[in-house]
Amino acid sequence: MRSGWRHGRAMRIARWTLLLGAALLGTATAAPQLLAWPYSVEIGRTTVYSDRPIPPEMRNVLARSDVLVAQSPLAEPNRERRLFLTDGGWRWDLLALTSRGAFGLRRPLRDAIIVNDSNVAADRVENGAPVGGVRSLSGVIAHETTHLLVADRLGEWRALLLPSWKSEGYADYVARESSLSDGDYARLRANGARRDAMFYYEARRRVADALRRNGGNVEAMLGGD
Repeated sequence: MRSGWRHGRAMRIARWTLLLGAALLGTATAAPQLLAWPYSVEIGRTTVYSDRPIPPEMRNVLARSDVLVAQSPLAEPNRERRLFLTDGGWRWDLLALTSRGAFGLRRPLRDAIIVNDSNVAADRVENGAPVGGVRSLSGVIAHETTHLLVADRLGEWRALLLPSWKSEGYADYVARESSLSDGDYARLRANGARRDAMFYYEARRRVADALRRNGGNVEAMLGGD
């Protein structure tokens, strides 16, 4: 009888521990600023959080990103955002969940952009992939900011329902880069390889082609077939 009581108590403790862990994970994912970031700075309309000291080059990185985004007709000069720079460690693992191989991400209904292993001084982000594993930090910020702007224009629900080639392809189109060079892509394709980075490369080119054909009408491209 007593051993049964102890077993029941252990099960209740385990359940409450799991529930508490899930609640903490959900809270951190929805509000990443709660993860005790040791460094932060406000630059214009952007609040930058980091797990490492933020070098002065951050201003230049944001400026380059803003130049890229400003060329989109969806751009909002006064759009506020929060940028969370990680070293690719436990904060990234916790916030990225199933997207740990990404360069960066944003959560729906949030103005937060979370970035993988970032090097501000070098304007670089790495995701650990052996091929196509490096992008510019300014380009990643521009890419994720574009996702924010698309959601602002279309609404979160419509933005979530966009075909991936449109949402990711347009974000890379604005960022003016993919993690693969033309040569990298050609070699991978010739070898019959298939990498996630190839999808982004193809999607950016597909979006560029669609915009050439429709006269550069972004909203028509996003809303059409």
